[in-house]
Amino acid sequence: MEILEVFLINLFMLGENASNHNNQRIRDTTIIECEGFKFTFKQLNIHLKQSDFINQSLITTKITIENIRSDQVEQLLNIIDDFCSLLSFAQQSPVLRYSHKIGSLEYSTNCSGIVVNPLRSIIENAGKEIRNFIEQAYPTFKKLKSTRQLIVVFGYLCEANRSSLAQEISLISHYVAIENLKQTFALDNQYEYTGQYFSHKQFPPLDIAPLDLENYWPPKGKIKKYIHKKYGKISSTEMTFRMFEAMHFKRDEIKLFLTKRHKIIHEGLLLPFADPNYAQTALENFYDVSDLLRQYLLTLLKYKNQYYRSRDRLGPSVCLNLISNS
Repeated sequence: MEILEVFLINLFMLGENASNHNNQRIRDTTIIECEGFKFTFKQLNIHLKQSDFINQSLITTKITIENIRSDQVEQLLNIIDDFCSLLSFAQQSPVLRYSHKIGSLEYSTNCSGIVVNPLRSIIENAGKEIRNFIEQAYPTFKKLKSTRQLIVVFGYLCEANRSSLAQEISLISHYVAIENLKQTFALDNQYEYTGQYFSHKQFPPLDIAPLDLENYWPPKGKIKKYIHKKYGKISSTEMTFRMFEAMHFKRDEIKLFLTKRHKIIHEGLLLPFADPNYAQTALENFYDVSDLLRQYLLTLLKYKNQYYRSRDRLGPSVCLNLISNS
């Protein structure tokens, strides 16, 4: 049996458990159990602060998995890569597998351009909270990561939080993430895009009158077919509403975001540059859409616990379980 060691870059957290170092007990260890394996995370230096390494990259963490077979290495690396995606989302800053070692052999990963973002964590950077998040979110993430392109979405959000990015670009990146989620929601629910509208594959336009005629719009003008009222001709905006409604959001919560989205995408600005409220308004809009995506994605991942909103400074202000039960 072998021991697999994996090194990560850019993960900042305090461990859940303590280990001995030079006759001192240091909280540098967190154990996450997943897919029948035990992953022991050990922070190489718990005193490192994320704010001191913005736009830099450094090895922060070693993961150890003991008593494995050589034919299990690829499976374990895939699990750890999924952990990294979830950790990147939790920190809003990219976390990546840097290298792995098994026996005397060591292999590296290309981490070029992967740097630390400013501190905007969604989940508390502490071992217990990180473990709870991973253990709750991983099963759903594994199921949905391809169909909902979650790795792409998390990448958008990490890019949107780069320190060098203009506020408008950060804001647009969040709206692009929503567009991506809408598209994958539609495809995952058997809708297809026909150029201007979505239509459900099970309710295509009909040449002859259906038996449930009351559920269809009759042919009119240039449209010579019967169109299903609910599933036959759905605008992009309506599909976005349905995506959020599927996660128990109310339409009134989403309308303002879509209005702002249309304005900034089509006009480029929400306010003129010379407006004295421009900078503060841009920041507030960024916080609002970030909070919307945080709640949507955490709900999608079936996470039930506390998390940070964008304006939180002293601790997480929201418990998702309370929101979903309200």
